[in-house]
Amino acid sequence: MGRIDEQDGHSQLGRRTGRVAEVFSGSVRLFGLSDILGLLTSRTKTGLLSLERGTGKGEIYVEEGSIVHAKCKNEIGEEAVFNMLAWRDGMFNFVPDVTTENKTIRRDTASLLEEGAKRLEEWEQIKEIVPSEDMVFRLSSSRAPDEITIRYDDWSVLSQVDGNKTVGEISNDLKIGEYDTARIVYKLFVTGLIEVATEPKLKSRKTVDPGFLDFLEERLTEALGPVAPVILEEEIAAMGEERGHFPLDKSSLLVQKVSGEIDDDAQRTTFQKMVLGALRGI
Repeated sequence: MGRIDEQDGHSQLGRRTGRVAEVFSGSVRLFGLSDILGLLTSRTKTGLLSLERGTGKGEIYVEEGSIVHAKCKNEIGEEAVFNMLAWRDGMFNFVPDVTTENKTIRRDTASLLEEGAKRLEEWEQIKEIVPSEDMVFRLSSSRAPDEITIRYDDWSVLSQVDGNKTVGEISNDLKIGEYDTARIVYKLFVTGLIEVATEPKLKSRKTVDPGFLDFLEERLTEALGPVAPVILEEEIAAMGEERGHFPLDKSSLLVQKVSGEIDDDAQRTTFQKMVLGALRGI
């Protein structure tokens, strides 16, 4: 896992369950999106690059090495690409020869990726103040909004800052991308109009016993061999979780995802019954 193989004229990333994957796929944590897009465009590929991070999903269409369309959450086109370039984890899959009639990106791909690199530098600075979309801000008691000139978009975000809503909730309510929302929040903070109300909200969720994940890995290894631990870790990361704090309410979904790697129907059914049976006993 983690190398690029050449077979049947297609670029393939890694191996799973002892066979070469039919698509170019892997972890964003290991292969940055900018590098993935650079590879696809330099080889003049055509196809669909799908990304998944927790509940977030995105799509980027490439035609003969040019990025022509993208969508992610509430954004399409260039802004969608910029949003996904900031992802530091998740999974990606590239399916060749998939095209779209939508053409939302006209800019030269090299220029687009260069702009994306600049935004990533800005994003690192923004994250010093807004490290997570779960951050909560409130209006500052030391400075009034009428003391400075504020743009319309800034006012829209400022009007949502109430000491309760997270940055992510504000982004969803206003249908503004994560980057743009965080950028405005950063600006409002620097100008002294808002201040941190609380650190990121930590949702109280029951986590699964680590022993269950060990059991799951053992049973998966019996079915798939040495690649099983890699598959398990990738699926956990793709769901936006960590092994040491994996939520109990997502355990069944995790079992379903990893069992999809088992080709034999009977073996897959036996695996699911065994692991889900253990899960019910927790």
